[in-house]
Amino acid sequence: MMDVVRINCEELEAFVTTILTRAGVPDHEAIIVADCIVSADRRGIASHGVSRLPVYLAKVEAGSMERATRIEILRESQSAALLSGGNGWGPVAGKGAMELAIEKASRTGAAFVGVRESNHFGIAAYYAMMALGHDMIGIALTNSTPLMAPWGSRQAYLGTNPISVAVPAGRERPIVYDGATSVANRGKLVLASRRGESVPNEWAIDPQGHPTTDPAAGLKGALLPIGKYKGSGLAIMVDVLCGVLTGGLFGSAVGDLYDASSCSGVGHFFGALKVDCFMPVDEFKERVDAFVREIRSLPKAEGVGRIYLPGEIEFEKEEESMRLGIALDRGVLNDLNEVAARYDVRKIGDEKVG
Repeated sequence: MMDVVRINCEELEAFVTTILTRAGVPDHEAIIVADCIVSADRRGIASHGVSRLPVYLAKVEAGSMERATRIEILRESQSAALLSGGNGWGPVAGKGAMELAIEKASRTGAAFVGVRESNHFGIAAYYAMMALGHDMIGIALTNSTPLMAPWGSRQAYLGTNPISVAVPAGRERPIVYDGATSVANRGKLVLASRRGESVPNEWAIDPQGHPTTDPAAGLKGALLPIGKYKGSGLAIMVDVLCGVLTGGLFGSAVGDLYDASSCSGVGHFFGALKVDCFMPVDEFKERVDAFVREIRSLPKAEGVGRIYLPGEIEFEKEEESMRLGIALDRGVLNDLNEVAARYDVRKIGDEKVG
């Protein structure tokens, strides 16, 4: 079993917020960043959770990322806008941009907001799901550090470039898709390497272009796209929207998240679609519920105990985390406490559970 500890969700969020404020991040921004990254751990996406905090702070400490996020509107119309994230916190720029998309969509029916000059923003679902409470469909995309080889190449050029779409439902849970365009993200290889575990050979190639089960070799090589040329094509289109269209960085020009001296220059793209432009909200939600139930009732493949809709596993994991606490890898916890010590913050977590 993995060496993990359970940490109360609110306690972990307060701990991260305190570290950020001690690091000079404005209070309101620290709250947003902490909420964003802890939400990833709550939903069982440890690769994008608090394990990234030391990485983010290393960039701040090196001066390659700003402590305070100064968002600037560069271009704007009734249903679209382009923002600069001011090389600040990705979650702060992302939340502001999605809020603007929702506000515009409430008046026009649909809106899109692009962001350039930003940084890693955590899980894309965090932003897409913001639309759910407004009876809207939310969309969130981002480009990222070039870690994935385009189909047919052995050189990392594209980011894992995730796509998230969140759809409101009635009695059923919302449908929330959030997936990288790579088979696996870099964070999973980092965690596997730290734990001394092997990985499936479909995840990555080594520097010579050979599939590998060694996460260390995969980290030196390149990640592989989902569905071969299909995932590669999706990643390219995400980069068009987030990098090319925004006037920001794209492809290999995007900076390395794990290089503290490198400015990332990440781009994001957000959309909000007002459901009642198409049909009454209640009718739509009933149709979504019916859609979910029909899929769930289909004959199961051999060995499958349950058919899951996108986001269901994450919602169940979040409920478990809220009830029992977030399960954190001991190594991640040690890294957090090392950062806390630098900023004179009391360490967290001492109960081993597995």
